[in-house]
Amino acid sequence: MSVGLDLGSSQFRCLRRRDDRLIGRASRAVFAALPDAPEFRELLASGHIPYAVCEGALALVGDTAQAYSSLFHVRPQSLLPQGHLPTNDPVARQCTAAVVEALLGVPDHPGEICCVTLPGGELSRSIASSNELEFFSRLIRLRGYIPQVLSSGMAIVLSHLVGNSFTGIGLSFGAATSELVLAHRGLEVAMCSSPRGAGWLDERLAESLGLTFCDLSGATCLNTEDAAEFRLAFEGSLANPTDPATQILADVHHDLAYATIRSAALEISKHPQALDLPQPLPVIVIGGTARIRGFKTLISRAFAEAQFPLAISEIHFATDDDFTVARGCLINAQLESEVRAETSRAA
Repeated sequence: MSVGLDLGSSQFRCLRRRDDRLIGRASRAVFAALPDAPEFRELLASGHIPYAVCEGALALVGDTAQAYSSLFHVRPQSLLPQGHLPTNDPVARQCTAAVVEALLGVPDHPGEICCVTLPGGELSRSIASSNELEFFSRLIRLRGYIPQVLSSGMAIVLSHLVGNSFTGIGLSFGAATSELVLAHRGLEVAMCSSPRGAGWLDERLAESLGLTFCDLSGATCLNTEDAAEFRLAFEGSLANPTDPATQILADVHHDLAYATIRSAALEISKHPQALDLPQPLPVIVIGGTARIRGFKTLISRAFAEAQFPLAISEIHFATDDDFTVARGCLINAQLESEVRAETSRAA
């Protein structure tokens, strides 16, 4: 058996197959730290609220942090701010490990493969210097699995383009990063990752709309929470903005799409073999950021404006499937398991 693990900036998702059933688990990628004081322990115990003791703090982890942090007047914090594992926050690192361990559980058989996507566009960085890769690979091994890393864009292709012989483009718009992968027959030809996602959108929105607040020191800060609320509450279409505020919303989404696709166009142009692929190519788009109405129109426009070097046949949105990346990871893990089993039998 094998496991697919999708480590996103806002959600962690795990998918495995047992018999003929797919079993999915998910958790928010947040935590909340409380002082380790007797009164807090009593409140948590009386409310039957699970917690962990980390570095002198009482930590609420995952969905528990999201559900109960307001009762203790603390704000949930991201386990992976900007898509990266903090190097100087031991509480966040311990909480991250706890969430991953709970999602994975123990393997059904020794040596199961766990195929994982890492946040923050990790595959575009040097593996030798990757803090996230080292941390999560060690954590997965300690649980008894063999880690295997896959880009989220490649996972999209494996999950949705089986009818196209796993050939096409996977395009992901996440909370912290956006990523485009070009694949041919299940092999990654080119990948481009951009540090722009929902967080970047909300910063741009807050700046353009003049949404600010004063912190305790009196300093003026961008109010990204109000910007996110405005973005998520929008019920119109980005293709037809009706006032200056919604025009700004459309503009920042267009900038996100264009920047990601233009960067990918430049990267693909560096790979001559990519230009010889059979065309036109299908595109699969996922991500919570892409769920807003009218984004498909902006994507189509961005491909044209970015002078994308490959012909596109059609653009499909799979934004309602939260387990797309985890399923692609699971498919890759199963394929790798079959290859290793064949190699073992041949030996």
